[in-house]
Amino acid sequence: MVSKKRWANVYEWFMVILVVVVVIMLFIEYRLELSPQASILFQRVDTSILIIFALDYVIRLFWAEKKKTFIRSNIPDLVAIVPFSSVFRLARLARLTRLIRLTRTMRLVRVAVWLSRFKDKFSVFIRTNGLIYMVFITMAVTLMGAVSIYLLEDMSVIDSLWWSFVTITTVGYGDISPSTNGGKLLASVLMLVGIGFLGMVTGTIATYFLGDKKTEAVSYRDMTVQSIKLKLDDFDNLSEEEIDQMSAVLKSLLKKE
Repeated sequence: MVSKKRWANVYEWFMVILVVVVVIMLFIEYRLELSPQASILFQRVDTSILIIFALDYVIRLFWAEKKKTFIRSNIPDLVAIVPFSSVFRLARLARLTRLIRLTRTMRLVRVAVWLSRFKDKFSVFIRTNGLIYMVFITMAVTLMGAVSIYLLEDMSVIDSLWWSFVTITTVGYGDISPSTNGGKLLASVLMLVGIGFLGMVTGTIATYFLGDKKTEAVSYRDMTVQSIKLKLDDFDNLSEEEIDQMSAVLKSLLKKE
């Protein structure tokens, strides 16, 4: 039988996926001119996600023991569920360019607030299996690959960065390809690093979600302690409710031992 803790993790990651969807939508809106049909679809998806986060806030408020403390400590979350998309539609009708820009900025703020809510969970995930070190190594190799191909093939800076990124992700569009032996050797190295990185990410996801019960119990304890440590780094901004919750969690971990 699936534990409550497992369901809670699934729910939290579902919310993370929703935030990623909003980020992708914002990027597309900034980069492309959407058709009327696409704009309507984006508005509906954005509104649906906003409703889900609004319900999430109401449910958490309902279950909070100290509701005033919860509201004070979650003011950004409350601001984030304000329906700015409705204001955006009114601004478009009124052709208020400045208001439209302000509304888009507020939507970015909303995404930032939602992402900050999951920073502890992401921090624990990125440290699982030492994934964070592989991320840094991959980024460093990508930059070195861009510099090297720039020198070997006499490409432009933009083309060098694009080629290095496409190669290390093993996508390989083929729009830019090396002609020298040194460039081909460099491409081979980048592809091997990219394959290793993708394998590392896959393994980390499997470890994080599909570990056996013993590993899950140990990792949960470590993840919980790590999460509390991260919160204590921002001790001055912690509410009494958050401190009480951390204390209760630590006591429960001691009892299990």
